[in-house]
Amino acid sequence: MYGAISGDMIGAPYEFDRGNKTKEFPLFGEGSHFTDDSVMTIAVAEALLDAGDGTDDEIRAAVVKSMQKWGRRYPDAGYGCMFYKWLREKDPKPYGSYGNGSAMRVSAVGWLYDTLERTREAARLTAEVTHDHPEGIKGAEAAASAIFMARTGSTKDEIRGYITGEFGYDLSRTCDEIRPGYHHVESCQQTVPEAITAFLEGEDFEDVIRTAVSLGGDCDTLTCIAGGIAEAYYGIPDEIKEECRKRLPEDMLAVIDRFEKIRNKKPEFHDMFLDGNELIEIAIEIYRADSSKENLIAVLDAIRKRMHADGHFIFPVIRNEEDENEFAYRIIKTDDGRIWHAAFTSQLEFDKGAKSEVLSNFIDVVMKQSLETAAAGFIINPWDQSFLLTNELIEMIFEADGGVEYAVPDEPITEELLEDGSYLKRAIGICSRNRTRLNLLKLFKILRDSRVWIPCNAVLSNADYEAWSKVVREAADKNDLDSVVGHEFTNQDNIRLVPDILQNGDDFFFPVFTSDDEMGEYGEDFSKLQRHFLEAAALARNNEKNVRGIVINPFSEAFVITVEMFGLIDAMESSLEENEVNKG
Repeated sequence: MYGAISGDMIGAPYEFDRGNKTKEFPLFGEGSHFTDDSVMTIAVAEALLDAGDGTDDEIRAAVVKSMQKWGRRYPDAGYGCMFYKWLREKDPKPYGSYGNGSAMRVSAVGWLYDTLERTREAARLTAEVTHDHPEGIKGAEAAASAIFMARTGSTKDEIRGYITGEFGYDLSRTCDEIRPGYHHVESCQQTVPEAITAFLEGEDFEDVIRTAVSLGGDCDTLTCIAGGIAEAYYGIPDEIKEECRKRLPEDMLAVIDRFEKIRNKKPEFHDMFLDGNELIEIAIEIYRADSSKENLIAVLDAIRKRMHADGHFIFPVIRNEEDENEFAYRIIKTDDGRIWHAAFTSQLEFDKGAKSEVLSNFIDVVMKQSLETAAAGFIINPWDQSFLLTNELIEMIFEADGGVEYAVPDEPITEELLEDGSYLKRAIGICSRNRTRLNLLKLFKILRDSRVWIPCNAVLSNADYEAWSKVVREAADKNDLDSVVGHEFTNQDNIRLVPDILQNGDDFFFPVFTSDDEMGEYGEDFSKLQRHFLEAAALARNNEKNVRGIVINPFSEAFVITVEMFGLIDAMESSLEENEVNKG
């Protein structure tokens, strides 16, 4: 919030067109003090901190309560007549305002939320308790959106395009074109576009503030809005922050300090796919100290090991504003003219440089993508201890696998693909060699729609067993048991097929096979059933021997699916059904 509040202070002496429309003026002077802009900025920030993840109604109530509290505490800060009256009401209602007050107090919103959509929703809530006119709400949403985009790495062109497209503000005018005819006006539609334009033209935080002041008009609000965006984009010089703090009372500083603590708090989300990337960081550090061939190979081997363990890198990206599911990797251009993608081994490494929206993705996936682009490869950790992972080195990493698959494919699952069990067997083989979380999930997805073969013992009814025994006894009496071979026996009752159970020490397992042929000689002693894997899981779970799980292809490349995994597979949606819907 320092950007908005310092902007308010610096612009205050020149409010009501009292400036000379120049960028040359003392940044802080005797008249540099906080006004209603700062008081309400503090009030909204405190309300949002108090409301947390509350409902819309809870956020509105918190904003009303906080603004009335702070407004009554500082009654002479320079409020407009309608707002001053609102501050004193017992049951305050919005009064249709489109004044720029909704935009001047919104800066905290741009910092506290994780998505642009939620930022706009919160901005609307803070505005509509007083400024429920569409222009008042639009002004707050636009200012908060610009702050959110600036702090998450959007370029100025991206911010300009979004604000113009979403809110219809004219940002095509230059400040030189605005300045001559601009005068004191307190509407959002004649303040917010000018403030954003000042930000777009400014070259650093201070230059944005000076540019905004040079436009004239409602200077404290103009610079408050522009300063909030500028801080998110450039940061704020320490000396300006200190001058700002000198001019604020202790109760306001307490809210700012609380806000800064929350804003700078590291996210609780932990990306477990980054765990283990220290292996790469150490190898790179050693290579940078001694760039021998052996140390280079060690770096590539570390990347390969992390790739096999489902390792991720963090990648700064630019999202498509029309479709948030589409994005492009940000690039770095080196002095030799080559273009590179940036990759980071950890959040700590990313935080050392410029801010940006990021994605976490599998190392092997993005390396394969790089080979299909014009980029020369990746610069790993470009801000510190960087390493150039060229496409040639990427190819060496893949060649080191010798053509052996280590990742279960992502092909669309169809009946044809699963028909003979070979695709399931292939996935099991890959998982046996590289049992990672991702490979397991892919295998579970395949098992969810697969059919497997179950070896069974045929159990006759008592009557059929007695009839068959009679045939055998008669042959024995004639000393001609060979006559039983090939003898046709027609059962009168249903045959019960009891699945076979394998024992390993004290543990029992339910055997299934990816195909009839996979049973080999073992299958010659059994009857065979083909059933859906979920049916096999149900039989295994209900077996009287309390089996530990299913063992797939136990006599070739055995793979165990424990009973605990059955529920995960059963809970998955059928990919076959999804494909059928897509075909329709």
